[in-house]
Amino acid sequence: MISVMQTRNAIIASITKGREVSLSLSESLGCVVAEKILCPLDLPPFRQSGVDGYAFRYEDFKEDEQINIIGESSAGKSYQGEIGLRQAVRIFTGAEVPDGADTVVMQEKVNVGGNILEIRDEQITCGANIRLIGSHIKKNDSALARGKVIIAGTIGFLASMGFTHVKVCAKPRVVIIITGNELQKPGESLGSGQVYESNSVCLSAALRSMGITDVNIVYAADEESATRSAFQQAITSADFILFSGGISVGDYDFVGKVLEEEKVKKIFYKVKQRPGKPLFFGERDGIYIFGLPGNPASVLTCFYEYVYPALRMNMGYIAPFLQSISLPLAEQINTVKGLTYFLKAYTDYRTAFPLDGQPSYIMRSFAHANCLIVVPEDVEKLDEGELVEVHLLPYI
Repeated sequence: MISVMQTRNAIIASITKGREVSLSLSESLGCVVAEKILCPLDLPPFRQSGVDGYAFRYEDFKEDEQINIIGESSAGKSYQGEIGLRQAVRIFTGAEVPDGADTVVMQEKVNVGGNILEIRDEQITCGANIRLIGSHIKKNDSALARGKVIIAGTIGFLASMGFTHVKVCAKPRVVIIITGNELQKPGESLGSGQVYESNSVCLSAALRSMGITDVNIVYAADEESATRSAFQQAITSADFILFSGGISVGDYDFVGKVLEEEKVKKIFYKVKQRPGKPLFFGERDGIYIFGLPGNPASVLTCFYEYVYPALRMNMGYIAPFLQSISLPLAEQINTVKGLTYFLKAYTDYRTAFPLDGQPSYIMRSFAHANCLIVVPEDVEKLDEGELVEVHLLPYI
């Protein structure tokens, strides 16, 4: 067995960035920018009014001359001409400031009689309320760095520069292979010795929350031939293969044997942790294979601690692991030295509360958890109020 830290380091050392694809802006949400993006134009591309008001020559205001309103400039319909001596135009937010004008006064700070403008703003300065060319971003300036995660604001920024598509790291294709003769699909009647299979829907939901939708679920009987067939089919179409169950050493556990015979390079097998000790990670031809335990809470714990960061690294994320914070413990914890414990917990971001129901087969606690408390392998007791490492579970 290897330690949790060794496991994390092995994933960092093994996972490479995946394919790069060009997506429309509407499809790119949650993806990672694959290359540095330069701005193709000055923004704004013309001198732009920042307020509704009047554009004029500041020198005319200083000399207390009568200023005549000679026209209008609105957004998308610029005034055609140049502002001359003692002239002004009515202007609106976002509209182009005409040549000759160097200042815009807010409409709340003027009096207008007929076509005569009286400015009543003693604090105004030359250049006020004008957005200069390139004041947002200049042509050929760096707009986005490689590795930037695309959020709604990113999409708006790209669209404002005229982009319709962006090159991103592709989201991986995932095949989930479910093993276990005792498993029955929800909605069906349970036979003797059967339980409902939940790992496929749980993993699929976790993947969807990451924006990964190319997910195929395969069910394999606890037979060597069925396990091999499922793997051989998956390896032709997946970037990641997630086995659920069959990775231990029981008489009906064939995943490890099949992966060895199919020439999968073992990176690690078995981690000094609870839950989820029988965890396998390997690679073949650039495809990553995880052998997850069968117990539902173990599966989801291993997913968030190891599969989740592996997927994020493949998608180009710079910070792939769950967000980690330190919080005081709400109550005492007792464990056994030699294993790192991941305890399902709830936090109000002031303290961390370990939940009841920590065994690996219990999902009820996961349904209420928003974090995992990490108890290091060399610790056997943590007191109430003691600071602990807390991994925050991602929300949708």
